[in-house]
Amino acid sequence: MFSAIKGWVNKLEQTGNPNVPLFGKWGLLQIILGLGALTVAGLKLAYGLGPITNLSDNWPWGLWVAFDVGAYIASAAGGFTMAAIVYIFGFEKFRPLVRPAILIGALCYTIGAIGIMIDLARSIRIVHPIWMWNHESIMFEVGWCVMMYLTVLYLEFSNNIFERIGWKKLGNLQHAFIIPLVIFGIMLSFLHQSSLGALFLINPAQQPLWHGPLMGHLFLVSAMALGLSVLTYFSIILSRSWKMTLRMDILSKLGLVIAWILLVYLAARGVDYAITGNLATGLNGDWYTVLWVAEVGIGMLLPMILLFIKKVRTSRTGLLWATGLIIMGVVLNRINTLVISQAPNREGSYFPHILEFVFTFGLIAGAMYVFRLCAKYLPLYSDHMKGLTPEQVKKAPEVIPAN
Repeated sequence: MFSAIKGWVNKLEQTGNPNVPLFGKWGLLQIILGLGALTVAGLKLAYGLGPITNLSDNWPWGLWVAFDVGAYIASAAGGFTMAAIVYIFGFEKFRPLVRPAILIGALCYTIGAIGIMIDLARSIRIVHPIWMWNHESIMFEVGWCVMMYLTVLYLEFSNNIFERIGWKKLGNLQHAFIIPLVIFGIMLSFLHQSSLGALFLINPAQQPLWHGPLMGHLFLVSAMALGLSVLTYFSIILSRSWKMTLRMDILSKLGLVIAWILLVYLAARGVDYAITGNLATGLNGDWYTVLWVAEVGIGMLLPMILLFIKKVRTSRTGLLWATGLIIMGVVLNRINTLVISQAPNREGSYFPHILEFVFTFGLIAGAMYVFRLCAKYLPLYSDHMKGLTPEQVKKAPEVIPAN
């Protein structure tokens, strides 16, 4: 039996992109963690939230909502941002990054939707907004926008499948509608990314460092920075793991785009504090202050300065560290806003159950494995060498330096 399994595994490994391993140490770890998330989901559906989480009536939102509603949805913003850069503004230089960005967006929205469904006390009711309309609810608008944008993302990505199996007519049809799809997707993303931040305007009693009238705008802009940072970070990691040409000529320019987005974000956050005076009110030298410094100072201001330095953003190591800090900073912002800043209104304390961690990181690992499968069997990186000279293509894989 084991020899048969080994033969089947070897056969799978030999098909598709030979540089993308399906069952290496990281692939196996992703499979194991993904199965762990499925196990936790099954336990939740069988026994409810109580036995598998530390959530309560006093702490109804915890680790899951911080990642499902906050981090995953924000990480997906690279999809609509890259689509806008290439299809709307016409910067063809960035086209090699469009397909991976759209796939990352689709996977992040998918695991976000799965996480939200499991996080609900009665998971089956996630479908209620389809026919139970509440026009006065921000979450109603968010729910519909997420459903529609997830559909748009898979339609945008579908050409990879059509190209792989040779369905040229469907591929041409999809290409004919790509601009309307991109425009519709951008509109939906602007609506729900900003609405998630605006949701917290109804709770002025939260810690003031994470509350202000521009929260909707801040969520949208920070999501754009996070989405592009995730795309850049994993492009660098995967180029080494999968022996692909590292397009520093593209990524360094994208790093500069990220820096300008962060500058807009920090300026808007400064205006927000100037309007409310919440910075002076909230900085008291306590743990909230430490978290704010880690989020804004280390996770946003520092990497923004680094990315404005040409020597840093044209270096693989410098770009990796800068985007890694941004990922940490924006994810911490979502955790602070959705969970930690709500503590003044809560009784008792909350720390996630071990199964909450298993489910959270299992979802991420599962999404990474699906990305691996797509890179293995679909033309996900078919545009990767676009814009290079024949000499550069022959030398691949290598690092294409920044201009």
